[in-house]
Amino acid sequence: MLLVLPSHHLEGERGPRRMKTTITILAYNHERYIRESLASALVQSRAADEIIVIDDASPDGTAGIIEKFIAEHPDRTIRFVRNERNLGVTGSFTKAISMASGDILISMAGDDISAPSRVERCVAHLFAHPYAMAVITNAHIIDNDSRHCGVLDNCAGMAESVALGLEDLPTGAYFLRGRSSCGAAAAYRAEVFRSFSPLRDGLYAEDDPAAFRAMLLGTCDFLPEPLVHWRRHANNLSYGTGARRGPEMAVHFRKCEAMVDQMLADAAEWKSRNVGRLGLGIDHAVSSFRFHKAKWALWAAAHEQGVSLSAFFSAAKDMAESRPTLYEFMKEAWRPAFRMFMPFSLQRRMVKCRSSR
Repeated sequence: MLLVLPSHHLEGERGPRRMKTTITILAYNHERYIRESLASALVQSRAADEIIVIDDASPDGTAGIIEKFIAEHPDRTIRFVRNERNLGVTGSFTKAISMASGDILISMAGDDISAPSRVERCVAHLFAHPYAMAVITNAHIIDNDSRHCGVLDNCAGMAESVALGLEDLPTGAYFLRGRSSCGAAAAYRAEVFRSFSPLRDGLYAEDDPAAFRAMLLGTCDFLPEPLVHWRRHANNLSYGTGARRGPEMAVHFRKCEAMVDQMLADAAEWKSRNVGRLGLGIDHAVSSFRFHKAKWALWAAAHEQGVSLSAFFSAAKDMAESRPTLYEFMKEAWRPAFRMFMPFSLQRRMVKCRSSR
């Protein structure tokens, strides 16, 4: 795939200070944590030009705490929107992006804390690497009481920064190649969202599609500095689903399937506008997406109420057609098949036994 000089470079960035920055903070039921998150956004060594906070119709006291915090800091540019109804992660994220005027968009979650140097380091990296359309860092893991309890290794053990693109994507590999697209530790150039149609509703998360868009436009870079304190608790989007087995999880897997559909749509949109600039990497990515779409459909069918053999075998057929070997197919298919025929009550009992150890 041929990379062309990005538009932001052609327009002549003369230094990091010219790059306008927007911090977006998404909150839902974060009354215990939101003040600490907001405070970390205000003490950045390179102050953000604007801060946008979205409360996704939280039923707790999150919105009131945000309003009080803003009233206590009248000298700072903080725009706050409380959704009238719950839009979900991608709906709230899309709303925040549509409001943002920055060249660089730094994502934060309302239960996390950003290191004071986070904005400065992300802006410096993107300025120094004009082909980088996004940068994702590592994070410290903290618990409910902000105690350190590990490292979120989004960079897959790499000690140096890595620029990940599609041009060298191997056949059969997922585009992230073992890394995590963790949106709460990401910073994006605005082109990642302004160069494509808006994200669809109902996705599991926005971070994989955003990282993929960055690679379509240039590279998604991984910086192994822990610039975020990522909070692990029972209601995490990516951590709080373990004890909920059965039909509820079918909804979760359908959202994962929808996220892959989003990336397939983004690939098609990009290819339609870039005839003559295509390489094998994007074809390899699309092939991998078809496999993952079938995999999530298989898991969803396995968790639906009742035994839907037609849906299960249709997804299994699609997955088999996306992988070249029987071993790879069986490696992914045996667990959802096992789940499908295990009673939901027994599944929940097993999960409770594992979580109590």
